[in-house]
Amino acid sequence: MLPLRFDLLYLQGCLPGAMLTSIDAVMAGNTLWSLRNPEQLSRIGKSALPFRWRIIDIYGKPLHLSGLSDVMAPDADNTDDYLPARQTVLVVPGLHMATIYDLEKRVKTGAAEKALLQTRYQTGAIIAASYNGTGFLAEAGLLDHKQAAISWMISGWLSDNYPQVLLNLRHEVVVDGNIFTTGALASNYRLIYEIMRLHSGDALANSAIDATYYREERYKISADMNPVLSTKARDGIVFKARTWLEADLSRSYDLQEVANAAAVSPRTINRYFNEVLGMSPLSYLQTLRIQRAKQLLEISMLDINAIVEQCGYRNSSSFCRLFKRETRMSPLQFRRRFSFRVEKRWWRAGDATFYDTN
Repeated sequence: MLPLRFDLLYLQGCLPGAMLTSIDAVMAGNTLWSLRNPEQLSRIGKSALPFRWRIIDIYGKPLHLSGLSDVMAPDADNTDDYLPARQTVLVVPGLHMATIYDLEKRVKTGAAEKALLQTRYQTGAIIAASYNGTGFLAEAGLLDHKQAAISWMISGWLSDNYPQVLLNLRHEVVVDGNIFTTGALASNYRLIYEIMRLHSGDALANSAIDATYYREERYKISADMNPVLSTKARDGIVFKARTWLEADLSRSYDLQEVANAAAVSPRTINRYFNEVLGMSPLSYLQTLRIQRAKQLLEISMLDINAIVEQCGYRNSSSFCRLFKRETRMSPLQFRRRFSFRVEKRWWRAGDATFYDTN
């Protein structure tokens, strides 16, 4: 599959954060893809990464910003005409404008920007805009009779000046054909991830969203478990035993073996664990196993039975009971909520299903 290149349009007066978050999102997508495709990455190398980015000027020519040189490879792509237009995305950032009159003047006098947008759209490129950057798309005629989002603060201006645009303020990201728009400046990450969804599927997009968005349930689960996992074991005996337990979570639990690793008796290791960590060696091991199971549910395609085995359990029923007790949801519910098989979280014009962020 050919990679998808994000062409980030550099405009005079653009909000630099919009451009930088687009770069962050592309790099996050490549990182998550690498975690899921280690064999392909090892065999082909970094050229196998699915996403590229570059910064371009209003004439479509690549720009090199020295301050970004450390992060440009391998995600950046400064080659001209390397990819067909349908494998490229033109991303229009929001602008820093003091008044709506300044914005209107900037949009209506942007002849080069208008020409670039029309050319890229006509050749089949994906067009994306955030915040007030949607105004450039409207001026170029790309939004005639199409659904689009813009900042609520200037939605009246868009409706008055471009009545043929079907304004949609109900959803975080609005997709109509090959045009993606968001009205919220803080939703620039989401804008990029929804384009990734079109190219690489739900699994990668959902994982990127879960990795970078605040989700109360996921943070609460981690908050409940991290105090245990991060407890400092000052005692050398407990440290030795913890190291031994952490080295192989899949082996069967035997208190005598744990004690042997620390060169003490089973009674002593049990007492030390309770004094230092407030739990038994078995409870500590179960906490580690649950943490590993959560990671595998999030980033792997292993089925539940395979995960149960890798976490050192021979009985899936007992594991599922323990998992639900610790996380308040079953392994399947956890996977559906935080990984591949979650529901679609985006909305496409004309689609019966959508994800309402509210």
